[in-house]
Amino acid sequence: MLYSSQVDSMNEWQSRTLQEHTETKDIITASPLNLLANTLNEKSLSFTGDTLPKRGTMVPATYHHVYFPPRTRENELASDGYETQFHPPSPPFNQRMWAGAELIFDNENPLRVQDQAKMITKVNRIEQKKGGRLGDSVMVWLDKDIYNKKGWSMREQRCLIYASTNKNDPVESTSVQRSIKMKKKPEFSTVIQPTSILLFRYSALTFNSHMIHYDQDYARNIENHPSCLVHGPLSSTLLVTLLRNHLYAQESKQDLILKSFQYRCLAPLYVNQPLTLCGRKLNTNGKIFELWINDYQGNLAVKGSAILA
Repeated sequence: MLYSSQVDSMNEWQSRTLQEHTETKDIITASPLNLLANTLNEKSLSFTGDTLPKRGTMVPATYHHVYFPPRTRENELASDGYETQFHPPSPPFNQRMWAGAELIFDNENPLRVQDQAKMITKVNRIEQKKGGRLGDSVMVWLDKDIYNKKGWSMREQRCLIYASTNKNDPVESTSVQRSIKMKKKPEFSTVIQPTSILLFRYSALTFNSHMIHYDQDYARNIENHPSCLVHGPLSSTLLVTLLRNHLYAQESKQDLILKSFQYRCLAPLYVNQPLTLCGRKLNTNGKIFELWINDYQGNLAVKGSAILA
């Protein structure tokens, strides 16, 4: 439950934040794509090993995360190591979680290597929730529109949840695993074990300093998790990689071109705990796929869907 002073602070923050936007520029260089492909041990992309993608190579879906990093000094970060832009008042909202995202692409104007690009970020909406599993919380939906010189290229709308750490809130630990089972059987799947090296490399490539992904003491003692967490956006990239490799093996398609992709993070995934990436076709024309991740206990952790162009 928020104190009266916190309610006033929240209302002022929400009114101000809904008017804000940021613009970030970047050049779509070749090396980060190669490094991410090597990090994921990609089998269906041409720019792995020592081979860099050539000028004009299309950026694979979800690989945009290695660009437009938060250009933030360490002393400007939040106490958890994450940037403070669009962050609700802290305290009480000290605990941040990645809830999911939706990606929409303009396949007539994809991002390509050597593009000069910009990303405009603004708040789509803010929703305050009182009580519930996480106690008082704030959900923030951010629209991230990316442009190159030809115009709009893609949008990522991500959802972040900020949970209150007020001591008087009855809160279920975020590490509690909810037993949600996926009743459908996958048509294709693979098991991977997210190592600490995988999490470190992904954090480095995306310039993500959120300590929950690499500082085990912080994850355990401050946020009450058993170990470090797999990144939400990394989960999405693993699912898209699963689909790309499936189509490549089935139909010898080198490029996976998506119209859209959306996913929700339902439960945490942890370092060194095996996870199962699953997929199945939803319709007869082969354009829609259901994708999900089961944790090491078989519980549903991430659920999404992809629509091919």
